[in-house]
Amino acid sequence: MSKELLEFLAEEVRKGHRPNNTFRTSSFIDAAKMISEKFHTTCIADHVENHMRTVRITWGVISQVRGRSGFGWDDNVKMYLNKKIDMYDEISIVAGKDIARGNFSKTFGDIQTNSSGQPSTIEVEPTKSDSATSSEPRYHKKRSRAEEEEGDLRHISTQLGEVVSALKKFLDNQLDVEKLYGEIMKMDDVDEAVRVAAFDHLVEREMLARAFLTKSEALRKL
Repeated sequence: MSKELLEFLAEEVRKGHRPNNTFRTSSFIDAAKMISEKFHTTCIADHVENHMRTVRITWGVISQVRGRSGFGWDDNVKMYLNKKIDMYDEISIVAGKDIARGNFSKTFGDIQTNSSGQPSTIEVEPTKSDSATSSEPRYHKKRSRAEEEEGDLRHISTQLGEVVSALKKFLDNQLDVEKLYGEIMKMDDVDEAVRVAAFDHLVEREMLARAFLTKSEALRKL
């Protein structure tokens, strides 16, 4: 279901139905109508707008990953750390310019998740048949298909969780250059020029810098 929704909204962008990088309400209404008719559910514009929040969050995290040197992003195949991101092109079309303008921009620390730890998903309500006896088998068949398509969104949400987890791990392992500089500058009995040279040397050699920060003040001078 998420796949169809992203494809529909991406096509709306291509048609020029997102002036000033903001979707028209009519686009959400049309998208909801498409979902309702295709999956025999009740989907309204609010559901589509809620889903867009998840898409924007996804793109915000992807943008952070792309902006981190050494994080292993491959723009040609839309992968990070050998993990391919599904529907990348559609997500970038639908939400890309929102993030570029600063609208709805979020860091991974701002992401709101549900009780399962994953970003919120689109919610739709199944319609009731006028004749339960004659249409119930067909209803269950259509509902099963809708649930299968809903798995697309859950898969993207899972990938988003993996991106967030990997990004946090990556950032946690980064050298705190400001802390390193502050600790070196505390060594007042060492000539300032020597301290600056030591800082430059350690920044270029991360393992030595980490070892320096781990040592006591007395051992740092040895």
